[in-house]
Amino acid sequence: ASGGPEDLGQHAPRRMAIMSEIEEQERKIVNEFCHLLEKSKQLFNGLRDLPQYGHKQWQAYFGRTFDVYTKLWKFQQQHRQILDIKYGLKRWQIGEIASKIGQLYYHYYLRTSETNYLNEAFSFYAAIRARGYYSKASKEESLPYSHRSDLMVKKLRYYARFIVVCLLLKKMKLVRDLVRELAKQIDDYTATYEPEDQLEWSLVLGEIKSFIDADNLVNVVDLDSSSIVLSHRLSPLNTPPMEKVPSSHLSLQEILIIGNCCDQTGGGTAQVKFSELTLDMFRMLQTLEREPQEDATQLYDAS
Repeated sequence: ASGGPEDLGQHAPRRMAIMSEIEEQERKIVNEFCHLLEKSKQLFNGLRDLPQYGHKQWQAYFGRTFDVYTKLWKFQQQHRQILDIKYGLKRWQIGEIASKIGQLYYHYYLRTSETNYLNEAFSFYAAIRARGYYSKASKEESLPYSHRSDLMVKKLRYYARFIVVCLLLKKMKLVRDLVRELAKQIDDYTATYEPEDQLEWSLVLGEIKSFIDADNLVNVVDLDSSSIVLSHRLSPLNTPPMEKVPSSHLSLQEILIIGNCCDQTGGGTAQVKFSELTLDMFRMLQTLEREPQEDATQLYDAS
């Protein structure tokens, strides 16, 4: 009869070979993930040295960075189960990758004024919130105490960046929700870790609230008193048709906006700002941009 000890013994080497092959494949997957992760960090850190304008100086580098992050994102999606078990991939680490991709899109938007990249940044930031990638950041027991504190700071920075993107997209209802969530996260952070940067985060929260208040001094409403969110970006509705002129080899390449950090009276009072955006820059930027390619009725949520 088959299936006796002799048969089991005969199949053992084959099973061991298969197991060894599987382990080798898993090891290669983990190594490739580590390689892509390290490469992505190196490229991302190099972005800060790039000039803010001049396409030839920065566009190729951005392209390489996008390529690596795209590969990294797809790779972790395809091999999530193996990376969970063999690498110990945490949800906050996935969130960190998504956050970096959101930052890439946002900085590409800043250099091009292409609002569709702003939408892409929003998509990644919104996914982080919807999927709760940072939801257990303060309870990550596998990390040392100081690392948990650093992770909470990353979470707070993510919230601040998400709020900036939502402000630029005029998603004011979501902005207010995020500000409330950020305030709670700051309270949790300061109560748990008693950090040295406690005052700084309180100032950040104050800046956000002041910025929102300053940008909404006048509330525009329609006939039934519902708030209307105004956009100052270029669209077919507010852009006059171009005049027919003789063909020219000249084309607009760059627009540099020089902002003012102080008030116009010369009193030296700092202008309302949040992150790198002063209120005047926030408004001027939008007048030189086109509306994102979306249905205008779906673009902005209500205030």
